[in-house]
Amino acid sequence: PARDGWPPALRPDMTEADVAVARTVPRYNGTPGIVEVRRLYLDAIAAAKHRIYVENQYLTASSIGDAVEARLREPDGPEIVVVSRLSGGGWLEENTMEVLRARLLRRLRAADRYGRLRVYYPDCAGYDGECINVHAKLMIVDDRLVRVGSSNLANRSMGLDTECDLAIEADAPRLRRAIARLRERLLAEHLGTAPERGAREIGHA
Repeated sequence: PARDGWPPALRPDMTEADVAVARTVPRYNGTPGIVEVRRLYLDAIAAAKHRIYVENQYLTASSIGDAVEARLREPDGPEIVVVSRLSGGGWLEENTMEVLRARLLRRLRAADRYGRLRVYYPDCAGYDGECINVHAKLMIVDDRLVRVGSSNLANRSMGLDTECDLAIEADAPRLRRAIARLRERLLAEHLGTAPERGAREIGHA
């Protein structure tokens, strides 16, 4: 290309960072499948030392549930915060994905013997019971790894659908600060407060 495609009015959060691509491609007609999305999720969960922050539409993937459950059973495992939606969209999801999510959450709560799991949903006054649909697919681990893309925490995204996520692992302090600021901004948006206040509270925790 003859010019930079980045919008000039948008200030980038990170520059000069290596970006990894993780894919899911299902097996088809003799072609082997690609499960990089699942592998990266499992590696990130296993490597977390302090905290895992997730925003995702679903939380039903059995492999992810097993990995999170294992970390919750550890006496010194990470804190895990999941922001999702309160309920599904329509009768089909209510009777499929929501049933699976409820089962997985019950299993994770039973494993959370040290009180490190929190699952939240956004709410807004005046919605009269309507659910805010969280459509994000994001994970931040220890302010060292951020990933965002198309994959849900659902079995289909782990092996049946075609997915593409981008991930940055911080190899410099400036990138770790940028990842931390992203998490602080997301939390501040949900909590209706300033990112600086969230950063102070987390720093004191």
